[in-house]
Amino acid sequence: MRGWPMMKKGYVLEGLLFSLVACVGILCPLVALPVWGEEGLAKNVIVLIADGTSSEQYTLARWYKGAPLATDEILVGAIRTYTADSVVADSAPAATAYATGYRTSDKFVSVGPKAETISPVPAPAPGLRYRPLATVLEGARLLGKATGIVVTSRVSHATPAAYMAHVPSREMEDDIMEQAVYQGIDVAFGGGKLHLLGKDKGGNRPDNEDLTEVLKALGYQLVGSRGEMLSLTSGKVFGIFSTSHMEPEIDRETFAPEQPTLEEMTRKAIELLSQDPDGFFLMVEASQVDWACHANDPAHMLGDLMQFDKAVAAALEFARRDGKTLVLALSDHNTGGMSIGNRRSDKTYSQMKVEALLDPLRRMNLSAWGIWRRMGDDRTPERLQALVRSHWGLDISAQEADEILAISRRYRGEPHYALGEFLCPRYTYVGFTSHGHVGGDVPLFAFGPGRPCGLLDAPEVGKVTAQAMGLDLTLLTARLFVEATLAFDQGEVTVDKTWEANPVVLVRHRGRRAELPVNKNLLKMDGREIPLEGVTVFIRDTGRAYLPLQAVRMIKGGPEEIRP
Repeated sequence: MRGWPMMKKGYVLEGLLFSLVACVGILCPLVALPVWGEEGLAKNVIVLIADGTSSEQYTLARWYKGAPLATDEILVGAIRTYTADSVVADSAPAATAYATGYRTSDKFVSVGPKAETISPVPAPAPGLRYRPLATVLEGARLLGKATGIVVTSRVSHATPAAYMAHVPSREMEDDIMEQAVYQGIDVAFGGGKLHLLGKDKGGNRPDNEDLTEVLKALGYQLVGSRGEMLSLTSGKVFGIFSTSHMEPEIDRETFAPEQPTLEEMTRKAIELLSQDPDGFFLMVEASQVDWACHANDPAHMLGDLMQFDKAVAAALEFARRDGKTLVLALSDHNTGGMSIGNRRSDKTYSQMKVEALLDPLRRMNLSAWGIWRRMGDDRTPERLQALVRSHWGLDISAQEADEILAISRRYRGEPHYALGEFLCPRYTYVGFTSHGHVGGDVPLFAFGPGRPCGLLDAPEVGKVTAQAMGLDLTLLTARLFVEATLAFDQGEVTVDKTWEANPVVLVRHRGRRAELPVNKNLLKMDGREIPLEGVTVFIRDTGRAYLPLQAVRMIKGGPEEIRP
């Protein structure tokens, strides 16, 4: 399938049986026979995530739009977002729950949790701790479906990472990007070129690998602008539109007009992926609603949430026309504790007019981060006054500008946080309680075959997504991630860490020597380099390596393919 020989369309059907580990001898079906439509399985699944968004942000967006949101008519419930070790979720474990059906620990990306958990979450079995967990994207790929990721962050950021990679820290973006490249995903749109290139080419990779050359060798089209993306008509593509993250929507025309919008990326991804006769899985993230709320920046937030609304509308247009597509629109957590009403409205909230709420927001034409960039090194009260007047429509005093600059020095890496923190409570009726995440439930929107309803725990989102496609995530994990030391005798498995940035799992079994580079889907053995149906994962925290069952069979001299 699409350049990955082990993933042949149609071979994962009812009756598919496989050994979990060669010495165990358990036989299990992976999926049910596809029956698409309202009463059966979904041919396509589109998951759209508005990072950091809860009911209050949607409400403000509806007032701002002056019309119903695309999500309004498909509201079906809510989601409890806590993670294995925290009442308040980080994006990495929250997205892991949506991608794998498991709660995990803070900063973990699609691996099992640590031993320590909060009271509602049972301690994980030892074999689950740090273990890679198969994702719904990986399962869709093994079903022969096309797969895609669309984000406005780096492609290797926490939420998209949870669908494509397996690492114990979201900070491991070089590893995440490498796993994404070797996953065989069909469409990837977003930012993050620095994690595709080595430091010798201006990137971030300490191994100096040029993953753009790998992508070209695998038949991918590489595009870097809106025009190039819109001209695509078919094929596999990595569209990387910025060195790091893409621009906030409100700043895009000012700083990077060549970048596509979230809506445009979503529509193009659906156009390309829907050409696959077996269907597709697509995850879309409005990544920066979260960052806007971290910054207490309503201008940034509304710009990106309006784009999310358009992306959801695009997904629903396709789903209604297609009749075989499940659409899930949701959030991973709330950020900023945003409210309509703040201390400024304590005595007047029952008299608040629409104009009073919206007029200050409509005057904003640049994000707080955009204003800070415009200020550059000229961080004087006069310069800040002029920029706030020009881009937020507020006439602040020199004393107020001085106070903002003083606050900004407390935040160091995020000095622009000072703008929203100081100005929103004084000049708007939008309130924020935090620069961090908060722990409330978030809305759940759904449409199509297999749609859920009611109050869901976060892992149920992953299970619903898998069930809609007929996948068993537990069996999929057993198939893609066999612990190497359980599959082979003691002493047959070592990990060569001579090159720290590129460890290699070595297996010596009955005279055979096999090499499996970590983060890649490659098996080097008997003078051949063989593509596998999954990537090799090495967890440094535990010293354990995980291989696809397919690799175990091949090293032991069994069949190269898992057949029905």
